[in-house]
Amino acid sequence: MDPILQLFNETRNDAESVERSLQRDKLKTESPSNPFLLTLEERNYDEQYFHLYQHRLQVLGERVTRSCEKKWDSNFELNHRRVVKKNKVLDIQSNEPCWCVGTIYCEMKYKPNVLEEVVNDVYGAPDLVRSYADAEGSDEIMLEDESGRVLLVGDFVKNKPFVSGTVVGILGMEADAGAFQVLDICYPAALPQECLPKSSSPGKVAFVSGLNSDPSNANNALRIQLLQEYLTGNLVDASAISKIGRLVICGNSLRPSEPSQLSGCLAEFGTFMGNILQSIPIDLMPGPHDPSDQCLPQQPLHKALFADAVRPFFNNKDCELLSPTTNPAWLKFNGIELLGTSGQNIDDICKYVIANCPDPKLDPDQNEDMVTRLNMMEGCLKWQNIAPTAPDTLWCYPYKSDDPFILSKLPHVYFVGNQPAFASKSVTLEGDTEVKVVAVPDFSSTGQIVILDLQTLKTDVVTIQI
Repeated sequence: MDPILQLFNETRNDAESVERSLQRDKLKTESPSNPFLLTLEERNYDEQYFHLYQHRLQVLGERVTRSCEKKWDSNFELNHRRVVKKNKVLDIQSNEPCWCVGTIYCEMKYKPNVLEEVVNDVYGAPDLVRSYADAEGSDEIMLEDESGRVLLVGDFVKNKPFVSGTVVGILGMEADAGAFQVLDICYPAALPQECLPKSSSPGKVAFVSGLNSDPSNANNALRIQLLQEYLTGNLVDASAISKIGRLVICGNSLRPSEPSQLSGCLAEFGTFMGNILQSIPIDLMPGPHDPSDQCLPQQPLHKALFADAVRPFFNNKDCELLSPTTNPAWLKFNGIELLGTSGQNIDDICKYVIANCPDPKLDPDQNEDMVTRLNMMEGCLKWQNIAPTAPDTLWCYPYKSDDPFILSKLPHVYFVGNQPAFASKSVTLEGDTEVKVVAVPDFSSTGQIVILDLQTLKTDVVTIQI
């Protein structure tokens, strides 16, 4: 460790840190059942993905059908002709106005092939593709079910984002053989959401992602150390951060430049967590750079990875202080339900809709990119599936009779880590349900953390500059 950083740790007064922790707002933390947790006994990778697709279409198809029947009832007409429901894609007939429910499938020029990745042994290799789309317009959007596929055409298709794996209802008529002219689209019926607490207790939650701990990177190591000093109250007045009662680390905590440096990264990150835990409880999510599963849902980081300074917090007595969890994850503080991911789902979805996605390392202007990312986060809630592109272009566990990525309720806050920049907005979904969506920036490149006020659901950004 750099001598200056070592001096920071040696001069640290842990007694003062513990005293500050007593003055923090205590958050009421609940541990909801985790649908993304897989026990060793449950893990079976022999299954095919057919069951996952079938379950998704069945569950979401029923919700979409209810919504379609409400929107396009028996009295709905197109060009003075009554619109009829088609139970299967192959039942669609020429020049007959109709609606049908199915799963979107995108055939795109630069979309990776999962089978080719396995055959060529490139699974887990860095993904260098910034967009699956072809700027020349050769991509095809289709609607499929168990019976077959139909090609979707028309201006509506060109102007709307379509993502593989989403289940929707489409209205229109067959223009040519095998081509369906789309005039409107329908999404799943509204989901329930827990009522906001009438008198929510004061408290704030800090979110950070992309720490990318690497001892060989002195600048990033110093920035992480300054973040530690900020969160423990050594850089600012303790009262300024006393409202922060929880830290959520949203993945990509480690970034070894080569495999031999993993132990050094773990030691540095373990020291950071050990010091933070003296003051603030931590929820720890894995990310694509971390030593966890490469497919979703990623399982909690194992305690054997960490040094002695952190291992005591894994016991039952201190489990409320350190909570290694999955990615994605459901969290609940002071009655506020949060759903979050480490970013792989949004990164992949954006490749379907951004033909010329700006490179964050080269182009500092991320406004257009972040608007799109927020829209895709809203889309996940509208589609009621936070990982629709899995397993088509995003690796996931081959569930046989379940799909935990399908939402059965809406959170109050939906956060996504490791994004190019910070962004947030409140979205209103069907049924006038409001959800706050938050893009948590990559800390190693921005130096930013996000603070969420649980009373107001407002967000602030703190920037650590060096």
